[in-house]
Amino acid sequence: MSGHIEEFDAIRKAAYAHINVHGKDAAALRAHCETIMSERRQEQGVSAMSDREARELITTVVNWTIRRYNPPRWKPQRSREERAGNFLVTPEAFKMAAEQYGKSTLRNTARLTGQSKSTVGRHLVRHGIAPRRTAKIKKLSDTAQRLVGILDATFDRKAAGLLQLGELASALWDGENRRVVPKSTQASRVKKLKTLLSEVSQAGLGYHTANVGALVGVFRGRRFPSLSEAVTWVEEEQRLNRYPLIERPTPTQNQIEYFWADPIVKDVIDIMRMSDSGHFYPIERMDAIFRFKRPLLDLTPLWPWLERAYHSDYGDNMGENLYFLAHNITDPVVRKAAEKLARLLQDLKGHMGMMPKSVDAFATVDFLLNFMDNTAVKAPDSHARLAYIRHVFETTAEYFEDDEPVLSTMLDREKSGEWVAPDAKTLAQYYPALAESDFLEEQSDKN
Repeated sequence: MSGHIEEFDAIRKAAYAHINVHGKDAAALRAHCETIMSERRQEQGVSAMSDREARELITTVVNWTIRRYNPPRWKPQRSREERAGNFLVTPEAFKMAAEQYGKSTLRNTARLTGQSKSTVGRHLVRHGIAPRRTAKIKKLSDTAQRLVGILDATFDRKAAGLLQLGELASALWDGENRRVVPKSTQASRVKKLKTLLSEVSQAGLGYHTANVGALVGVFRGRRFPSLSEAVTWVEEEQRLNRYPLIERPTPTQNQIEYFWADPIVKDVIDIMRMSDSGHFYPIERMDAIFRFKRPLLDLTPLWPWLERAYHSDYGDNMGENLYFLAHNITDPVVRKAAEKLARLLQDLKGHMGMMPKSVDAFATVDFLLNFMDNTAVKAPDSHARLAYIRHVFETTAEYFEDDEPVLSTMLDREKSGEWVAPDAKTLAQYYPALAESDFLEEQSDKN
């Protein structure tokens, strides 16, 4: 081989190209290499390579290629971030399709975005835009519709999960006002919940459930192969203690009935709470951070690294753990995003300091996430509520450690009438300058 470098390189490259197209088949590869060698010897005329040397070279190349060569991995035409960007713009493209083609349909949206109809449909479903599915949901009872909303929010990023029937019943009937109910009431709720789960499974909404004792296994988009396999899967998930956090649908600005039910206000308070304690787990809690500052459009590749950072042996500082682990991430885009998120988590915990006052905790989170400026443009109602809360913090000058337990009960106190939200005139003082005149004009029209 050392005396026939050109022949070796030609056969080697031909072998790689053959494997990339046809896969690893030793007999087919040997036949292909023999054909290439024969063609080269014919082109060169009298060859300095004997038949025995040619056979040995082919055998060496074939054996090494089959044993050691791995074809390059297939790379998608679009990057992960580009696909995530398409997901985010699809709802707007769906609306624009009516202006462009006269009707908002999957076909027209696909023509507008260059995506396939199935991809457009999948994106729209995740955004809650599915006319046929919505029509099926409206045929269900009100309680079953609320159950579908909880399942959609809980399994937005998951294809399967194990839930406790008692916890799911509490989320369905009590909502955010978790309270202790009599055992008889809880038992009747669980019994009714099983019926509702069966109703949802049979409605053709993509959910399939299997009840095992006080637990329910949920598959989204696929069925359980059999009842015995469903029981086995539930028992294994229970052994591994894999219970996803039960989520509730996020209300829109038009649906907010209470001051403290504003999702942006709740996010800010929760970020203050996480930053003060330094605990950013379970990772679903970090959605509050990502709604203000998102290191990646598609956060999926970050989830396993966040789990490793929490369970790491480095220490209890999740930001530092994530920064150390980020060096092991091979994808440069994901690695850079992980490092950026790690620095943010370290800053949220480090800048908070020891025993911060509530107004300082609020200012720290605003400094790092810039939520006041963002809400002033995108959500002026939420901006006014946050500005009011900041003013209260400035007035009282209490430590966040003392205010935090009270903040956790404010929604319940507002619903019970113990705390009264500021009226429109008072709240108008806290609106951003550009939105204040619009707000006052809107209030005068209502009156």
